[in-house]
Amino acid sequence: MIVARLDVGEDVLLSIKALAEEYNVTAGMFNLIGALESAKVGFYDPAKRTYRLVKFKPGFGDVRALEILSCVGNIAQREEEVVVHGHIVLKGYQRNTQGGHLLEGCLVYPTAELTLLKASGTLRRLQDNAFNLALLHF
Repeated sequence: MIVARLDVGEDVLLSIKALAEEYNVTAGMFNLIGALESAKVGFYDPAKRTYRLVKFKPGFGDVRALEILSCVGNIAQREEEVVVHGHIVLKGYQRNTQGGHLLEGCLVYPTAELTLLKASGTLRRLQDNAFNLALLHF
């Protein structure tokens, strides 16, 4: 098990990927709690076979941070590259819950706590052209 603290301004997705690379995680799962100053998430559109991007920031009257209610995912390999697949659920001080597919652009404020569990073996992702996604392959 790998436990890490992410600090102000760190990108969640890039930080998880860097830790997975540092510890040679080729199969694993993670969870994260903490808060963000901004978030960028995706929603898969099957008709267009791509992700729609949505950006969140605390709104008027909100404190600066978006609370991370849940952030979970897995670590796999695609052609020898670490792939982080995660979903995140957020809440501002006076907002409804929001979330989606974890993308680059989720910036920590003031902190986040990551737990990464390393599994044995390797999870692989292979391109599925029907959906234009890199899906888990067993």
